[in-house]
Amino acid sequence: IHVRDPQFYALPSRTRARNGKIRVMGFPPIGIMSLSAVLKRAGHECVMFDQANPETPDGVIIEEIQRRQPALVGLSFLSTTSYPYAKILARQIRAANSQVKLAFGGVFASLNAPLVKLQCPEVDFVCRGDGEQLILDLLEQLDDPAEVASLTWAKDGQIVNNPNRKTERNLDQWPFPDRESLPLDFVESMPLDVPAVLSLDRFTTMQTSRGCPWSCVFCDIPIFNEGKWRSRSPQHVVEEFKHLQELGYGAVYFVDDHFLLQPKRIEAICKGLNDRGIEIQWGCEGRVDSVAQHLFPAMAKAHCRTLMFGIES
Repeated sequence: IHVRDPQFYALPSRTRARNGKIRVMGFPPIGIMSLSAVLKRAGHECVMFDQANPETPDGVIIEEIQRRQPALVGLSFLSTTSYPYAKILARQIRAANSQVKLAFGGVFASLNAPLVKLQCPEVDFVCRGDGEQLILDLLEQLDDPAEVASLTWAKDGQIVNNPNRKTERNLDQWPFPDRESLPLDFVESMPLDVPAVLSLDRFTTMQTSRGCPWSCVFCDIPIFNEGKWRSRSPQHVVEEFKHLQELGYGAVYFVDDHFLLQPKRIEAICKGLNDRGIEIQWGCEGRVDSVAQHLFPAMAKAHCRTLMFGIES
């Protein structure tokens, strides 16, 4: 379940798209879509919910949990603004089902795992860091998670922080996010806090790299990613673009922390997009002092239409 703070995505119900649905501005939840793909490839059943979807309010989510009786319910949230809503939903789920295992994940939960476990005892597990291998390991050891790395849980009333797992650098091993199993036609454009609309075409997100090597004091990324930057290969990125074009997407926004870090990789991605005839418009983010500025013309030729810079201090 992707948990969101309603004030950041909700628009008045009278504002409707041409298909009659309520418009919502927001990024499709690439985190849970990525985990769904990993779980399904491993043979598990998985159902996703996005709190931003006006057709799946908390009551509907809880009804589905009661009907399906899953072994594990995961709640992913980003920050302090969505944390209260995650606690509310977790308590509602626990009241409806005393047996299901509950897990929190996401940036805020990862960086504050002992506190989160203490404040929300209804939750069995707090998952720290990358979730792909972690959730597979956890499902294999739900009853005794002592050997599941990067997990915070409780044993005999005491909070236990299992050791951190080694940072996974091979991102090509994971399947493309599961974009087919989660209704996304309610997503009208980018979030309210981004003063731009990338495209009115069918829109989704993609992650081609994780982390940032800089250590800005106001940013959670250096802590969450242990100061490391990891990337998918240009070939893997281009293949996902090809997949998205076949699915009918017309716009993609990279959620990379710093896409502009490696000029040769950017050049290879742009060349691959042009060689494969990819016409999807895309956007990305990077530092304003990036060494890749000379590649902006090549990026534009490869249909990059939006480039956002952070103002670092």
